[in-house]
Amino acid sequence: MQDRSSDQPLRWGIAGAGAIARRFCQDVNGHASGSRVVAIAARDQARAQAFADEQGLPHAHGSYQALAASPQVEAVYVAVIHPEHAALIELMLLAGKHVLVEKPAVTRVADWDRLVRLAAGRGLLLMEAMKVMCFPAMRELLGRLAALPAPDRLRAAFGSVQARDGKLFDPALAGGAAWDVGVYPLWLYSALCHQLGLAAGEPEVTLSRQAGEVDEAARFDFSGPLKAELAASIVADLDKSAWLSGPGWALELVGKWWNPQQIAWRGGDPLPAWPYDIALPVGGGGMQHEADHFAACVRQGLSDSPWVPQALSRQVLGWVERGLLPAKR
Repeated sequence: MQDRSSDQPLRWGIAGAGAIARRFCQDVNGHASGSRVVAIAARDQARAQAFADEQGLPHAHGSYQALAASPQVEAVYVAVIHPEHAALIELMLLAGKHVLVEKPAVTRVADWDRLVRLAAGRGLLLMEAMKVMCFPAMRELLGRLAALPAPDRLRAAFGSVQARDGKLFDPALAGGAAWDVGVYPLWLYSALCHQLGLAAGEPEVTLSRQAGEVDEAARFDFSGPLKAELAASIVADLDKSAWLSGPGWALELVGKWWNPQQIAWRGGDPLPAWPYDIALPVGGGGMQHEADHFAACVRQGLSDSPWVPQALSRQVLGWVERGLLPAKR
């Protein structure tokens, strides 16, 4: 990859014109400093044009192949349903585009390994869109982590009631709690272990799943140096705060912890390692931070993100893929 030293914003195209694509476009074009969405692609030209008109984008494409061929686009955000991610990532990489792919990046570790090799071989950046890792509050927490005495327990969940007639309940579309929202707490755990230099190990997985159906709820319990109780659900509203603790202290990632903006001390008198609580609000939905981090990586000529490493994506994908194999209940 050639070093991209230009001060011009990274020019983005979006593959997929759904709700998550709209949020990404609004966050980037409304709040980002180093990124600009300039193109949208859908399978239907009319749908793409309607999106472009709504968001004020100069380019609309009625196929993903046309987006891949566009000289106006340097990077592509893949925002289609996750069973279609692998094919679109490959299409964009082969066309010379950097790729940010919505979570879960893929649903097979073997596909991720192949695509990581393809990106590296072409000097391109491939990154999973795990936006929580790019929020300013999360970066601040990770920077302070090593000074906290013996973090040894994490509790985090992501769950809400979803419509049963939607794609999340369709086994053919790799629906279910683990793939849709379980990757969030798993990513948090993986990142904390990585930052602390701790072995994550393999979780004990418990699924709420009937034969031939998706997992409506999933639990991942880790018993390593950093113990964790992680939960996901598409049929129940779960606690939106996450808790990290050690001997005599506790931190709360307040509110929607996957959009972290406030991290508060909850364990008596704060230690010197925690001089003040973290309060770093973001504009919009915060997706501009992952886009700008991605753009910075491209400018530096990186083929992997130091904040959202491909190895951690692989670790999380493996936990889910292996955890879904047995029909545990």
